[in-house]
Amino acid sequence: MTTLPDKNRGAPATVLIVDDDADMLSLIKALMDEAGFTALGARSGREALELVQHKKPDLVLLDVLMPDLSGIEVAERIKKEAGKDFLPIIMISALCSDEDKVKGLNFADDYLTKPFSAEELRARVNSLLRIRNLHKELTLSKTRYESLYENFPHLYLSIDSNRIITECNRFFRDAFDVKREEIVGKSFYTLFREQDRPLVENCLNSFNLSDLPSIGQRTFSILREAPAPPLQLSLKAVYTGAVDDDLNTVIAMEDVTEQVRLQEEQRIARQQLYRSARLASIGTLASGVAHEINNPLTAILGSSSALLARINNNELIERNDLEEYLGIINMEALRCRDIVETLSKFARESDVAKTAVNLRQCVEDAVKLTYMRTKRASLNVVNSVDSAITIRGNANRLEQVFVNIIANCIDFCPGGSTVFIDNVPANEPGRNCRARIRDNGPGIGTDILPKVFDPFFTTKEVGKGTGMGLAICYKIMEECNGHIDISSERGEGTTVFLEIPLA
Repeated sequence: MTTLPDKNRGAPATVLIVDDDADMLSLIKALMDEAGFTALGARSGREALELVQHKKPDLVLLDVLMPDLSGIEVAERIKKEAGKDFLPIIMISALCSDEDKVKGLNFADDYLTKPFSAEELRARVNSLLRIRNLHKELTLSKTRYESLYENFPHLYLSIDSNRIITECNRFFRDAFDVKREEIVGKSFYTLFREQDRPLVENCLNSFNLSDLPSIGQRTFSILREAPAPPLQLSLKAVYTGAVDDDLNTVIAMEDVTEQVRLQEEQRIARQQLYRSARLASIGTLASGVAHEINNPLTAILGSSSALLARINNNELIERNDLEEYLGIINMEALRCRDIVETLSKFARESDVAKTAVNLRQCVEDAVKLTYMRTKRASLNVVNSVDSAITIRGNANRLEQVFVNIIANCIDFCPGGSTVFIDNVPANEPGRNCRARIRDNGPGIGTDILPKVFDPFFTTKEVGKGTGMGLAICYKIMEECNGHIDISSERGEGTTVFLEIPLA
């Protein structure tokens, strides 16, 4: 018969044999040695207790009748000292009545009557050693779980199916400055603000027990005793099985208060960065707009001056002449209005709310804003975007993306170049559209291309570029859940792709 080793020691199990009969002790010891166990012998109850304390056997074979302490007394004391550890005891006795067996089994784990066969003895020893090994594995697993639960640097709570808190770890107790008995038994929902409780309930209700998933990470504000401010905690949950016929769920919470604060600071910093970049763009565009307004203003002043001169000279003004002068004044005034409206719309501060935006119109507004710069650079911009495409984003932000890209074309493309703006099939048709901006400029080298979206990276001369244009474009595309990519080779021109969600 195979001998079961002690799995924690990696060696054959140690069996303590306790019997005051020297012949019986020698016989059983020989049987255990033959089976491959390490056998120890004791002739009295007190000697057995000392060996249990110092030799730590894996199993005890214990005679019931002994001169100093009875086997039942020895078994009781062994079990008491073992505590939660499982040290199996097999009672061996010639007493075979049911009463004797029941009395022995009050403290022992098995009862074997004399005479017995060697095979039966080894089978019972192996059976209890298997149980001991399983008990050790279970105890180790439980200890590891309890240690992980208590010491993992997250705030852990256990709740039952009624959302009542059944356990919490030390990080939770420290964060909320409570004792275990102060939180266990309370409703999980009492931790949350009134307005957040329905959302928490929806999260827990969406928890599919059959597939054992985790609740998607959500951030909530968790209340604490005043004057301590609320904590921003990220919540996850996992179903751990039934405990006492009740469903048990562990809620793992991570303190993200500082992270949320930093994200808010970054959001404000990005807004300031956008504002600075927009002001820089406005400064660049303003000179061109001023020059463009001069033309219609000159026509308005010329027509109005001619009319005033003829009136002052008491000249008769024919109806046709009057209509012509007023038509010129009206047309040029409307032109000025359109120019100013386009610039003011670009400069206007707005929130980042996403709405339905006509992509062609967005491009057209960017082309108008850069018209004087492209004209002076002898650059032609062709807008071939499908007028039926409606995207979801912030019109102000997206317009800035196109202005920045066109500005780069102006800076790098030779005179007489053409910039083509159109739309091509998207990577995810039906969900996104893909705008394409192509030029025939000098292109971008493969050594420079990976850096173009880095903040403050520029190849322009000192004082002619901040290196923030494409970095801001990248952030704006992230804001609208889109993507920007550049394809270019030196001497082959540059193509910019914008993947933008459809409305």
